[in-house]
Amino acid sequence: MSASVLEADALAKHYPVAQGFLRAAAQLRALDGVSFRLSAGRTLAVVGESGCGKSTLARQVTMIETPSAGRLLVDGADVTAADATRRRALRRDVQMVFQNPFASLNPRKTIGQALEEPLAINTRLGRGERAERARTMLARVGLAPEHAARYPHMFSGGQRQRVAIARALMLAPKVVVADEPVSALDVSIQAQVLNLLMDLQQETGVAYLFISHNLAVVELIADEVLVMYLGKVVERAPAARLFAAPRHPYTRALLASTPRIDGRARPDRTPLAGELPSPLAPPSGCVFRTRCPHARPRCAEVVPALESVGGDQWVACIRKDEIG
Repeated sequence: MSASVLEADALAKHYPVAQGFLRAAAQLRALDGVSFRLSAGRTLAVVGESGCGKSTLARQVTMIETPSAGRLLVDGADVTAADATRRRALRRDVQMVFQNPFASLNPRKTIGQALEEPLAINTRLGRGERAERARTMLARVGLAPEHAARYPHMFSGGQRQRVAIARALMLAPKVVVADEPVSALDVSIQAQVLNLLMDLQQETGVAYLFISHNLAVVELIADEVLVMYLGKVVERAPAARLFAAPRHPYTRALLASTPRIDGRARPDRTPLAGELPSPLAPPSGCVFRTRCPHARPRCAEVVPALESVGGDQWVACIRKDEIG
């Protein structure tokens, strides 16, 4: 197995939340012991409902926030133990592509200026060399060199997302965090952008942390999938195995909720029901038990550990052998 370019070990992020006058602050466990490894040229998808901790994980990986506990390593360097100077240097190795390409681009700057900005801040390249690299990167994402002189509003949504991808790759990062990168695009354009991401990964060897709620997209692009619920990992497996034989009830419910052209493509499963519990007061024991069709009284007493069910598939469920 190749060396990891990104590694999380029991990563946690807790936020204090005010409860009102004369009441102690509550603690929101947005991330609660998340662990994974990501190698160069591979894609790890993080899936789950809104509120499961996907975006919080993205903020930790991109070093926008500092974890409350655990370790985060980028290319072997411990981010959580690094000083401000070292963290700034490490940020070059982790870049991000946001969901809304128009909001992530400065409307007052040309596309060329947007692409040159990371180079101006992080390198000593001259203006001419920066401009040349920007034009080269535009060509790599399927845009013409003359597009460098245009402004974001002059492009379609798909073209703007190509620009955002180009900007993320300007510093040749080890990892790109893609936070719902195609959800704001038309379906036909989604396929083009996904193909571009895969082509660039094959060309550069960059690793992707791909955050999405769209399991159809995840099935196409991911090598491995991390399923999260209320800040915890409930299942982790290679993508092909997870889609063929999911073991956690939450994963099965997510897949049952995914639209399919062929209704016989997967066995019938119970769609997800009920509301996500408040993260300020998560259920005891298994956090999914209040919505799980297989829950038993013991599920309220035992916090399930993430355990192997064979090969590279890991599941956090005390009844995994009974319902598998």
